[in-house]
Amino acid sequence: MVRSNFTYKMKAIEAPKYFIFEESYTGNHEYFYNSDEYPEIKELEAHWQVIAQEVLGIITDSELRKMSNINPPHLSNPNAWRNIYFYNFGWQTHKNCNRFPLTFALISKIPNLILCGVTVLEPNSKVLPHNGETNTTIRCHLGLKIPAPYPTCGVRVGNKERGWKEGRTLMFSDAHYHTTWNDSNEKRYILVFDIVRKEYAEKRHSICANSLGALTLKYLYSLNPKIKNLPPFIIKIAHKCFTIFWYLYLPVQQKFRLP
Repeated sequence: MVRSNFTYKMKAIEAPKYFIFEESYTGNHEYFYNSDEYPEIKELEAHWQVIAQEVLGIITDSELRKMSNINPPHLSNPNAWRNIYFYNFGWQTHKNCNRFPLTFALISKIPNLILCGVTVLEPNSKVLPHNGETNTTIRCHLGLKIPAPYPTCGVRVGNKERGWKEGRTLMFSDAHYHTTWNDSNEKRYILVFDIVRKEYAEKRHSICANSLGALTLKYLYSLNPKIKNLPPFIIKIAHKCFTIFWYLYLPVQQKFRLP
């Protein structure tokens, strides 16, 4: 009987998936999650004003004009969305972590965090429908400066919509197609972070490497869209090679504070 129950639970867990190019997610992960069920983010919410004060004091209009995006999602206009990363699937941007010491200290306490940064959505702008790199994480948006409530500002995941609130964390599966919008006349600021779902926590390092492998291919595709026309087995081999590189590089990058 014990063996039967164990087998059933194992079958209920989806295999990790990595989305190299845009494709529909057909798994059963929920669209949105209740942040009250995740006590690990409560301390972050309790100190959201500390984060907001530090972020808004540094990311000025002149700072935004200097920011550029690598692998941005689909946007309503080229300057609609900007970001500053602390972690991108385990790849640490040490310079930004040093510039935002209070924020970095707080996010460092969150278990299984593999991605974190600040994103700014310009007035009357949209991040168009897209999906993320993997089904193994939960995307979290902590509201720092929300210029208007839903439906003026909001998120749609699948066929469900929510709005942000300052000091609260909106959680969803970004494996599903999702879109965000800011129809107000002011900028929207959030702290975005990904946590590895508990059922995949032991594979955290592999998840980071595979996700960065997918992002690398997406970047090459943005330079040369013909890459998408390569035979699937070539794409799979390329993804595997990039994944091995990131698997080996990430521990070295973090330990020796490399770019």
